[in-house]
Amino acid sequence: MYDMKCMNVMKFYKSIASFLLLLLPLTMSAQQEKLSMWLKQGTGERGEKLEVRGKKAEASRRAASDDRLVTVFVRTSETLTEEMLVEYGGKIYAQLGDISIITIPMSQIGKLIENPTVLRVEANQRAEVTLDTVPRVSNILPVYERTAEHQAFTGKGVVMGLVDVGFDLTHPTFYNNVSLSDYRIKAFWDQLAKPHDEKLPVGRDFLTTSDILAQGCATDGKTQAHGTHTAGIAAGSSYNMPYRGVAYESDICLVANAVSSDTMYIDTQDYYLYTSATDALGFKYIFDYAEQQGKPCVVSFSEGYTPYMDDDDLLYNDFLERLIGPGRIFVASAGNESHQLTYIDKPMGKEQAGAFLNTSKQNALYRIKSQEPVTLTFYAYTAGSTPTHQLQIAADDERWSGTIIDTLFVGNDTLAIVINSYSSAFDQQGSIAMVQLLGNKAINRMSPIAIVIGGSSQQAAVFGSATYALANRDTDPRWNDAMVSHNILGPGCLTAPICVGSTTHRLGFRNINGQWKGSLYDGEEAGLWSPFSSVGPTLDERTKPDICAPGRNVISAYSSYYREAYPTATDYDVATSEVNGRSYPWHTDSGTSMACPVAAGIIALWLQAKPDLTRDDIMGVLQRTSRQPEEALSYPNNKYGYGEIDAYRGLLDILGVTAIREISQHEPSNARIWASDGLLHIVFDNVPATPVTVTIYTTGGSVVYRFTINTNDSHVDLPLPTLSKGIYVVQLGTSGSALIRIQ
Repeated sequence: MYDMKCMNVMKFYKSIASFLLLLLPLTMSAQQEKLSMWLKQGTGERGEKLEVRGKKAEASRRAASDDRLVTVFVRTSETLTEEMLVEYGGKIYAQLGDISIITIPMSQIGKLIENPTVLRVEANQRAEVTLDTVPRVSNILPVYERTAEHQAFTGKGVVMGLVDVGFDLTHPTFYNNVSLSDYRIKAFWDQLAKPHDEKLPVGRDFLTTSDILAQGCATDGKTQAHGTHTAGIAAGSSYNMPYRGVAYESDICLVANAVSSDTMYIDTQDYYLYTSATDALGFKYIFDYAEQQGKPCVVSFSEGYTPYMDDDDLLYNDFLERLIGPGRIFVASAGNESHQLTYIDKPMGKEQAGAFLNTSKQNALYRIKSQEPVTLTFYAYTAGSTPTHQLQIAADDERWSGTIIDTLFVGNDTLAIVINSYSSAFDQQGSIAMVQLLGNKAINRMSPIAIVIGGSSQQAAVFGSATYALANRDTDPRWNDAMVSHNILGPGCLTAPICVGSTTHRLGFRNINGQWKGSLYDGEEAGLWSPFSSVGPTLDERTKPDICAPGRNVISAYSSYYREAYPTATDYDVATSEVNGRSYPWHTDSGTSMACPVAAGIIALWLQAKPDLTRDDIMGVLQRTSRQPEEALSYPNNKYGYGEIDAYRGLLDILGVTAIREISQHEPSNARIWASDGLLHIVFDNVPATPVTVTIYTTGGSVVYRFTINTNDSHVDLPLPTLSKGIYVVQLGTSGSALIRIQ
């Protein structure tokens, strides 16, 4: 036993030595508090920076002289210029007030923060798609089935932007009609494309139909398909299928960014050019395109990452706040973290609170928030319900002011513990402790380990994530304080985005092979919150998400290039369209990734109705018109936000017709209504047994037409009176109302 422990200790200190060498170039500067934590920790990916591998030794040798570029946000006390960056080898790619996005060699960051005009430098890791994969169940909503030939609001005249991965640029859903004569993707920036365009920090863009179609797919389109699906939900025309997107006549602007699983496409030299700041440049690219076209715009982002404690995103948030404005709306997914316990709360007056570590990873990351240092204890249970090993770091341990390095022995296993503390940039009174764990094997393969925080005189909390989760176990019932809370991902957790959670409507579907796919979470019900959808509050205690939208089993377009690469992975396909000798899949998926473009597409419809809507305007519409699925709850709350977004009621509110008492606040459940060629078309699902009165109102409330239908036919065409161009409201008896557009 002694020899085994000695070997583990030697391995542990060798690992830590390598890890600290990576940090050395950044932590030696007295100005390091100007840096976000991700940059302080060696500008490495979470998890990766903790791994002890051969490449880590090479990285530690390179750190002090690393000439690889990293994309970062910089806040300065005076206007940053290219001349000021010459000595650091930096280049500016965007500026909004005192915040710039630049690229700079990693070795120069320490020198940059010593410049007195530099107030803060930050960046965060690449995001991951917010696709529910545990279990992986796809999704569709009845609302995506074609309901009429032409709706009053279709997204026409609005730019629908998406930053995502895996776009199939040739999918027929991105044309406006079956004849494929009107291509709707107007601009495309592929951040992974080669060769690099010097006007952009990474990749290159394509601005003509021929150039976009010549690419076929995004660089990662053969290994990713997520963006094709989300773009189809937000804006797909459906081609010859009933799976039409929400804003199906909008102009589409796409940015293919990089997620952590895209590393195969990134040169080692360019690895750190892809950060949260690069994503922000993608959002700006879309808004800039819309401004050039003179059109309102909504950007949908179905990706996210676990924020350290929101402090890495201080400049990110401010940059986004400056990007949005009248007719410029940003929508982000909440995340799918609620299938795991991720939070421990220790309220004031409670002596201790804890839970067990629950991660399949060898290296893990947890965060502790408190006003002052806490007493932190790790217990290992190698035999029964009594801890056999423990490691305690007392609240008065002087090491809290620096870096704590220690070891928990777990039988023959070793868990290295590295703790760094810093102040929260969002809550100046708060202290954050970043707890990094390095195991000699996967932590869940060790004996049970509990993390416990103590100190009755203060409130404290532990934050994990779906990857680095927590658990309540019978091993020791004292440490059963883990719960689902505080797991909204960034950037959805920030103030600028409208953050979208998921509701469930379709509990299952039949795939292309005729198989029924209907696996459920415990307690999942149609019409209610999806049990995987992330919940608030945010890490600085704001209510999130802002809204929910259907995100369970949604059918949309899928990448034909991905299907070519994986021809047998069809369990979640429901149909194919054969176009010009190519097979295009229609696929089901679930997650807040799907809910986000639903909400974004609806907001595009609202922008068509009122192009100068601001985020605050939309939040007001959501507050007044959202469906509240659970009557027992108060709204907004940290599960639904204001509730489930209601496109139709929102349009009525924006048009100002909610004051017309005779108009129903919902569309007819048994009929479809639209206007074309001087006729009002009504198609009944069931022929009405009694006469039905049809009344047409102006948005000002005046009656311009009234007629009573008495028919045995399910399809009725009524000649319209001469009406001025514009929007009108049709009230169909007592069954509901519909908006029509007179061209």
